Amino acid sequence: MELTQNLWERYGFTDNPFNTKALSLNKAAPLSVQDAYVERDASPTSSRLMMNFLRNPGGGRIVVEGEPGVGKTTFVNYHRQLWESAKEHRLLSPLTEISIREGWGERDFLLSLLSSLSARLRLEMGEKAFEKNVVLRKITAIIGVHVEKGHGFSGSISIIGTGGGFGRSSNSTVKVGEVTNDQLRELLGGLMALVQERGFSGVVFHLDNLELLTRKGPQKLRDFFENVRDVLQEPGAYFIFVGHEGMFQQVIIPLPRVRSIFFDTPVHLEPLSHAAVREVMGKRYRLLSVPGTQWIAPVEYDVVFFLYEIFSGKIRYVMNAITSLVSHLPDSFAQPLGLEEAKAGLHEIVSGELQRTIHGMELEAFREAVRLGRFTNSSLAKSMGKSKQQIQKYLRNWVELCLAAHAEKEGRNQFYEVDPRFLILYETQPNEGDENG
Repeated sequence: MELTQNLWERYGFTDNPFNTKALSLNKAAPLSVQDAYVERDASPTSSRLMMNFLRNPGGGRIVVEGEPGVGKTTFVNYHRQLWESAKEHRLLSPLTEISIREGWGERDFLLSLLSSLSARLRLEMGEKAFEKNVVLRKITAIIGVHVEKGHGFSGSISIIGTGGGFGRSSNSTVKVGEVTNDQLRELLGGLMALVQERGFSGVVFHLDNLELLTRKGPQKLRDFFENVRDVLQEPGAYFIFVGHEGMFQQVIIPLPRVRSIFFDTPVHLEPLSHAAVREVMGKRYRLLSVPGTQWIAPVEYDVVFFLYEIFSGKIRYVMNAITSLVSHLPDSFAQPLGLEEAKAGLHEIVSGELQRTIHGMELEAFREAVRLGRFTNSSLAKSMGKSKQQIQKYLRNWVELCLAAHAEKEGRNQFYEVDPRFLILYETQPNEGDENG
């Protein structure tokens, strides 16, 4: 077997065309948002809302919501790079999104904003100009480790936001008191002023992973927004919060003080259309093809269409399934995989994964849950002819193993859904009489 780090070389590609990472803001990346993005022809209203939000001078707050895997992060990245490269009224963006963490309050939020924006300014200004700026030097000391050379002095802060010390070579030390939240807000204001001095009209902050805070209900996320409401009104700052379907209705609307400062309509993202997905595939094939060679599509488009239908257009799951398929093929295989071969391969991969995790009657119950698609403890118990206590035991295990997840609560009913990758099992069941059926 020939050892190579490029699994996709056999098809004539320099990298994986089915990579599920959000398209990069970096122009030099193999799949940059500038080159690989495809407009969402199925929902032009989404782009119009986002553009109009960013056209409002002075900053603002907006929610982008949709099902997992429809491309929300890439959508936001595309609009961030548009405004950073605009001829007029440019908006600066930190290089990466900020992931909201459980238990965050105003202080944690402020420190993350300062860290991400100062890092971006460091690249924008260059090292020499950065080190000469007093505000940036203060922030560097607060968020990490800062060493000042010259005149026999040195200084460091090793714990974010808790203070630090300065000393001479004689090792005498002067303690620096804890930085207050008010001081952190002043520093953020200083950064925003610096951004405008450099010719930008404002800053776009991209906040992600909000759905992680709502797994046990919306209250933790509501508490977060109540805590950071004042920070969100920083002049010139555009805050884009990316979350799950219905987040605006469940989290923002019940909070009158918070709702009053938000763009009144959330951006709702639908899955890409069939035509857009085909365009995505074509662009990626061309961008990642080895120069001077003829690339080969790893799968026939019927496979893409089949997966699109199974996963309700969620492109992340389509890409993951194809990557998994190719990873299980022999090294010598270098031709488009047909639909029937793909179905058989996917069933074997997913079924094998499941059988290594759960067994016996629990496995049968899970297969029934896949057939139901969306279910409650009661509906699955009735379908299986089992007690609700037994099904509840299975449910706890499935959630812990990430085989299924809580979907939502309607009245007194708790609805669950299996992880989307297992939907393959229902659509690729062997024919009746098959020894593996």
